[in-house]
Amino acid sequence: MALSESSANRKLTTILSADAAGYSRLTGDDEEATHATLNAYRELVQELIGAYGGRVFGGAGDSVMAEFPSPVEAVRSAIAIQEALAERNAELPPKRRMQFRIGINLGDVIVESHGLYGDSVNIAARLQALAAPGDICISEIVQQQVANKLDRPLRPLGRHEVKNIAEPVSVFSVLGTTSVGAGKVRLLALALALVVAASGAIAWWWLQTEPRLPSPEPAADVTEAARPSRHFTVGNPAKLAAADALTIYDRIREAMAEMYSRSGNTYMGQYQTWRRYNSAPYRSATHGRRFVSNYANPTARAYGRFPSAGTLPVGSVLVKDSFEVTARGDVVTGPLSIMEKMAPGFNADSRDWRYTQIMPNGEIFGVTKGENADRVTFCIGCHRSAGDANDHLYFVPKKYRRQFFETPAPSTQ
Repeated sequence: MALSESSANRKLTTILSADAAGYSRLTGDDEEATHATLNAYRELVQELIGAYGGRVFGGAGDSVMAEFPSPVEAVRSAIAIQEALAERNAELPPKRRMQFRIGINLGDVIVESHGLYGDSVNIAARLQALAAPGDICISEIVQQQVANKLDRPLRPLGRHEVKNIAEPVSVFSVLGTTSVGAGKVRLLALALALVVAASGAIAWWWLQTEPRLPSPEPAADVTEAARPSRHFTVGNPAKLAAADALTIYDRIREAMAEMYSRSGNTYMGQYQTWRRYNSAPYRSATHGRRFVSNYANPTARAYGRFPSAGTLPVGSVLVKDSFEVTARGDVVTGPLSIMEKMAPGFNADSRDWRYTQIMPNGEIFGVTKGENADRVTFCIGCHRSAGDANDHLYFVPKKYRRQFFETPAPSTQ
């Protein structure tokens, strides 16, 4: 049977749906505090969506809807979101903690100027509703795409009937905290589970969930567009010291710069010759918990005065490259961010900073007032929080700051 013709614009994409659990209760307890927490958490969620190549396209109140070109990056973004929110929540009294539920689905959607629509979007929202607070639920098609690319077992939750979707949806928990009873599980799925258990599923489950130390292995090609290079694998990734991070960076930074240079950006061939203002790479919560390094060109040397830097002059360029060490120990290049101080009047919202983000494979993710400008608006919002007095700048944590002593110019007398 031939497909009927339609004027609708469609595409295949990965949908992430997130919302705050228990928001009404929190609001009832303390409306103003809850509103402030939600705004701060939504900003963090949007930053981490953008850091992994996603784009927020909808959501109101306590919810966020986003799309990603890669299901792997969508799940990695969701994990980073839950880890970052857990850190924030640890600083709050238990009754004031705000947890998010996240659902992720991959499918065909209808594209309109004001949003994305269709069953694939609805399924992501239903998966989010099934997730326990602090967890991530994904559909089977997403599980098939990410199963061999994540360093954690995915817990099957069976097939669930979900509202307004004709066929039951197979659901998997990423973090393992969602109960199998979160929705209606089909009896057939239970029967199959018993059969599998009788044929050795217990042994399989034990092998999948038994903690194992990462072991060294050679680098392998990675075909995902946003992750073109896995450099090597290290042991005990959770216990990396600053010296370890610096050793890793020294081994991979030339290869990182080479990949970034594919973007054609003029700074990529020179930024690593500029001053680096951190003594060792450090994990940045606003950059997906990746290890980052901060460079500034000669015009931007006042950056080295850190909170006393003031307003940097036109022509200042700041570059932050990044790499990730996964839970398994894989060392992978991350995105690179650029801030350029443009002439007065360029963009009042950003204090005339132009933001550029380059993906690990050299693709331009977005540029302020340029290619895919909407993708880097989260950069403006994030840096605006640093305040006008700091020229929208965040600085290297004190523990990692390097101090440079300027040599006075020789006397002409």
